[in-house]
Amino acid sequence: MDNSKPVKTPQDPGLKLTKNMCEQECKHEDTMCNVPYRSAVGGIMYLMVATRPDLAAAVGSLSQFSSDPCPTHWQALKRVLRYLQATPNHGLEFTRQEGSRICGYTDADWAGDIESRRSTSGYVFMMSGGCISWKSQKQRTVALSSTEAEYMALSEATKEAVWLKVLLGELGEMTSDEAIKMYEDNQGSIALAKNPEFHKRTKHIDIRYHFVREKVESGEVVLEYCPTQDMLADMMTKPIAAVQFENIRDRLGIQGAAANESRGSVEKTAAVEEDTSSSCVKC
Repeated sequence: MDNSKPVKTPQDPGLKLTKNMCEQECKHEDTMCNVPYRSAVGGIMYLMVATRPDLAAAVGSLSQFSSDPCPTHWQALKRVLRYLQATPNHGLEFTRQEGSRICGYTDADWAGDIESRRSTSGYVFMMSGGCISWKSQKQRTVALSSTEAEYMALSEATKEAVWLKVLLGELGEMTSDEAIKMYEDNQGSIALAKNPEFHKRTKHIDIRYHFVREKVESGEVVLEYCPTQDMLADMMTKPIAAVQFENIRDRLGIQGAAANESRGSVEKTAAVEEDTSSSCVKC
């Protein structure tokens, strides 16, 4: 991979990986027997869990085929390695901010799996200019509408929000009466969480997903609408174009070493002139 061409995104937006690819490439057994697919996925997963939330969707997709990968899956994995070659020094950066508060973004890719038609949930939580918690995971059941898919994703994010609130409370960073603000780009799921009369159309949704409604009513979580173009959890659910991907990556606080040094120099200069400096972020 030393001489490979770097790429701007870990996934090809125009490629949907499936198990059927192995059936179509029926002669792949001999070519894949010596390929370290599983260990490569494990190595990328280690990076994703530690400091690289931008790899979450790619890891979630590639790990589904660890038991029987085909050449197309291997090519998709090598694309992730080519992306890492382009961003070898990237990692999470946090900035000192007065009154920094935690907030979350949640999204779903409805029926994104073309074989099972299950949706993919994703969320990110931001604090001090950086991402502190993230997840990309295929949903357990098939959602019958985009509203249901978004609502299921919102429920998973709400459980994480409650846990983070307890943790920050123990660290003295959050009081018990403070609410965590969460952004959602689907108006229907927000209405479903806020309006108790809206349940007639969604009685079939598993009871565990209505956990979010209880937390909204108690005031522990506050839901706000976020336009799709500003949704930071979008990269957790599906492959996206390079321009959008890089924009979200920067807003998540994932920066390269050179960018960190440059930003540090600017902040030092501003601190001398204005006695304060901080990045302008939403959370």
